[in-house]
Amino acid sequence: MATISHSLLLVLTFLVAVSTLLEISTALGGRKAEVLDTDFRPADPKDPKVVEVAEYAINEQNKEFKTNLKFDHVWKAAYQVVQKTTYALIIFARDGSTLGKYDAEVLLNGNSKKLVAFSKA
Repeated sequence: MATISHSLLLVLTFLVAVSTLLEISTALGGRKAEVLDTDFRPADPKDPKVVEVAEYAINEQNKEFKTNLKFDHVWKAAYQVVQKTTYALIIFARDGSTLGKYDAEVLLNGNSKKLVAFSKA
């Protein structure tokens, strides 16, 4: 009986310590434990909103880096809503006659969009 009580006390002490550390981390500007990078949900690559976001990513990349990529299609898409919506996309686009695969991340805040990341996959 004493061993079970001792084990239970150790588990409870551990849980209190972890909870306290998470609260301190959050208070110091750390991310809350429930906001994880794995909280992205799948999105339909053919959804008009997803296609619009992907085309925006291609257009912004073209503007910023003076490229001439032409949108082909979205292969995979996921999104995460925290305070704003973030789309993570795998896009196929043409560079001349070559079809390439690209990773893009776009942040949506109301009606505004921002290309956060874009790279060849």
